[in-house]
Amino acid sequence: MSETLEEHEHATEAAEGGRRYSALLIAALAAGLAFSEQGAQHAQTAMSNSAIAATDLWGQYQAKSIRANEAKDLALVIQAAAPASAERDAAVAKLNGDSNRFETDPKTGKASIAESAKRKEEERDAAHEHLEAYDNAAAALQLAIVITTASVITRSRALAAAGLIIGLIGAVLGVLGLLNPTLAAW
Repeated sequence: MSETLEEHEHATEAAEGGRRYSALLIAALAAGLAFSEQGAQHAQTAMSNSAIAATDLWGQYQAKSIRANEAKDLALVIQAAAPASAERDAAVAKLNGDSNRFETDPKTGKASIAESAKRKEEERDAAHEHLEAYDNAAAALQLAIVITTASVITRSRALAAAGLIIGLIGAVLGVLGLLNPTLAAW
């Protein structure tokens, strides 16, 4: 009888140890999930900020295009409508200079603005890759938490092992989200 009682105590201790392991695993998975969610939130913010900045820059580019075209057109109208004079030639030269400045100024010209807008679009795209990687990590970690929780209820070591493996995949995806999101974004 005492052997049966002793075997039962060992089985109970083993089951409790398995539940403690699963509980610790769930806690670690939840911590990883929190980091992944925080990374995703930062990536979402960076993506939004870059997208807004790119849109603003393209709007500025469009405004410069309109102003440059208006200056060119006005210069042509003045040339066609006004009689030849020094004043007419000065006005046409100023309008053509304005048009050229709108196009080529190194700080505020269309080319400079387009380059800045493209950089912001690249930043947006990079932030989107980070977001996708962190979202994939979070999904894997959430699934691992669910499976590991089920392992506690069912006392299944196979489910606990599956939760651990999926959790490790989630952790790898989270680290890739930080270091090389292209590999973890699908």
